[in-house]
Formats: sequence, structure tokens, C-alpha cells
Amino acid sequence: MRELGISSLGHIIEYGLLGKFKNLFDLLLKASEDCLKFAEENNIKVVELVLDPPEVFNSENQQKFIDITNSYSIKKQIHGPFIDVNLCSHNYDISKASIESYYNTAKICEKVGAKIMTIHPGLANFLINSIREFNKIQLAQSVKNLLEFTNGMDLTVCIENMPKNCYIMSDENNIEDIFTKINHPKIFLTYDTSHFYTCDGNVKKLWVKFHNKIKNIHLVDNFSKKSDTHPPLGTGKINFGEIFAVIKSYDYTGPLIIELSSAKDLIQSIEFIGKFF
Repeated sequence: MRELGISSLGHIIEYGLLGKFKNLFDLLLKASEDCLKFAEENNIKVVELVLDPPEVFNSENQQKFIDITNSYSIKKQIHGPFIDVNLCSHNYDISKASIESYYNTAKICEKVGAKIMTIHPGLANFLINSIREFNKIQLAQSVKNLLEFTNGMDLTVCIENMPKNCYIMSDENNIEDIFTKINHPKIFLTYDTSHFYTCDGNVKKLWVKFHNKIKNIHLVDNFSKKSDTHPPLGTGKINFGEIFAVIKSYDYTGPLIIELSSAKDLIQSIEFIGKFF
């Protein structure tokens, strides 16, 4: 049975735009709690909690987040910080700090019982194409360091495919190259439908190559290959009929996470998904 889930990203963006919170932690905490509450009230199977802004890493804040999260019995997974995080950076200090950010994320996963952690690769060099090969090598090493840290944890680490303007983890060929460089049995893939759309990726070829590696899916619509606006599902140009047909053909039973830019669009998007299952 596939697990329909929601991301807290919509609550975070929606509440953040209101500008009514005195600090970033209050924003994150309220958004996370309301997302969990919505999921519980609407019989949603799983919630992906986004730790960005990452104020939860502060020791004083962390226990408050853990207590509230654990007060809900719903299944949880974690999306680590992604703004300012760059595992593939050719600046070693930036890459190292990014790895440490995901170390902290993994620790929180353990404390809230999250079994899946999604990470971002960061941004490859946008000026010099030849440097992007180094970005791939740096990303592979960073991921190996993270997997060594999480070894022994009951945690599945999934790296997410990126939109075209990130120049890394883009189409199925680029993703394959990076997974080959990482060369580790415990790295998996979070498949983002919008990101892949911007890269002109071939969905069928992606699933042929990675159906055994895809452990998490972000359901995101899009209007343009130059944007990633996260509108209500079914209002954009992404062919979800094709995507769900492919998913079903491989008997995928993992999470299907609705990821929006506004929590107000959740009901509409849930109803849209219901047409396919």
C-alpha cells in the first residue's frame, strides 16, 4: 500500500510570508505542529517535516520540537535543511559545514523515530562546466561521510534530484553518474516530479534505472521549466497520469509526499491524487 503524505513546507512558506513570528524557531515549530495536526485530522499516513530554517538544532529548541513531534503518533520522515547547504561545493569549508548540518539532522531523525531522511546535493558551479565534475566528486565524498555517520542507525538516506538550474542530480544520466561515483548500497533517491520536469528527464528511463533506489517521492506540479513554484497538484503541466502509471508498474509502495508552497492548497491536491488511486 502506497503511503500518501504531506510536507510541512507549505505551512512553513505560508506562515513565513505572514511575518507574524518573533523568531525562526517559533515559525518552524508552529508550521510543523499544524502540519502534523492537519495530517491527523485528514487521515494522512505520513508527514515529511522540513528542518529549514534549522533553528531546531539549537539544544534549547530541540527538545521542544522533539516533544511536539512525538506527541503525534503519525508516521514521520525528515527533510534536512537545504537553503545555504551545499554538499557538492568546491569550497571545502562549505561542504564540511553542510555535512555537519546533516549529521545534526540524522540525530533528530533518531529522536523522533523518522526512518527516512532526504538531503539535497547543493549547487554545482554555474560558471565553468568543467568544475562540475569536481562537484560530483565532492558530493560523492560528502555522501559517503554522511553514510558512515549514519551507519548503524535505522535510517534510510535519500538524496533528491534537483532542478535544471542546480546543474547536478538533474536528468537520469546525471543521477546515474553520481550514484556510480558514490558507489554505496545505502544511498537512495527521493524523486521530485517538478525538479525532474525542469531537466527534461525521461520518467520511464529513470524508473528503469532506479526503481530499486527510489524510496521517497515528492509530488510537485509546475507551470514552467524555468521555475519551481509548487502550485496545487493538477493545475500545472506535469503529466501525473504517466508518472502514476510508471509508479504502479513497479509496485512502488513507499511514501508519496505532496509538497506545496501553501498549506491552503492541500485539500485540493489530496482530492486530485485520489483520482489516480
